[in-house]
Amino acid sequence: TLEHTGQGGAAVRFSESSGGLLESCLVQHNDIAIAVNDRVRCAVYSSLFQHNQNGAFYACEDIRKEAEVEIVDNTICRNSVLDFQKYGIWLGDRRPPRLTQRGNRENW
Repeated sequence: TLEHTGQGGAAVRFSESSGGLLESCLVQHNDIAIAVNDRVRCAVYSSLFQHNQNGAFYACEDIRKEAEVEIVDNTICRNSVLDFQKYGIWLGDRRPPRLTQRGNRENW
C-alpha cells in the first residue's frame, strides 16, 4: 500500500533512465499516484488506484521519445476530491510516446 505520501507530489516517481515494476498494489490518498519523466521504462500491473486527488498517472513535461510505459489490468476509481472532476488514468493530455494500455477499468 502506498498512501498519504504528502502534498504536491506523487506516491511513485519513475524518472530519468530508471526502470521499474509496480504490481498488485493499492495506491490511494495521494495528489498523483505515479509520475513518469525523461527516458523511463516502467510497467504497472493489476493494481488499484483510488482517492488520488489529481489522477492515477502523470507524464511530466520532460518526458522523452524513448520513454516506455505499460499499464495493464489496473482499476482506477474515485481519483478526484471534487464530484465534478472525474480524473481517471491520466492527468492532462500529455502521454509517454511508447505507451501500452489494456484491460484497465476506469472511473469505477
